[in-house]
Amino acid sequence: MRQSSVMEGLVARGSNGQFLMAANKRLRGSWVVEEAEAIAAEFGVQLVKQHNLMNPILETDSLGLVSKIDDAKQIESEIGVVCRSIRRYLEESGLGSWQHIHREGNMTPHCMADSKSRWDERVVWVDSPPSFLVNQLVLDNVATYTG
Repeated sequence: MRQSSVMEGLVARGSNGQFLMAANKRLRGSWVVEEAEAIAAEFGVQLVKQHNLMNPILETDSLGLVSKIDDAKQIESEIGVVCRSIRRYLEESGLGSWQHIHREGNMTPHCMADSKSRWDERVVWVDSPPSFLVNQLVLDNVATYTG
């Protein structure tokens, strides 16, 4: 199902779950969910690079996206180009990697994406999360780092 406008939400956390950065960005145009997920991941990788965060691990609850990043060289489409870009940066950054994470431990980006009415364009928070995310970050950390 294509949507004409999608709000992307992403969160960068340290290896122990500490908050590093979060961002929201409206993606205009007609996109299927997996395309929007790939573009959001690429946006996240670009921000990680821009802010010099070390050893990035891309975590997504989209198993399809993880599979496409794994097979990026064989995918001849726009999503393949995006996945190759993600993979190239993560591989060039040294210890960068990507993995599937269960949705229960990845609700913060969805919470941000659902906040469509709050922002119309791109917003980035570095070092300190916005107050509306604090509780969800704690819940994600419990689901991810203590399970």
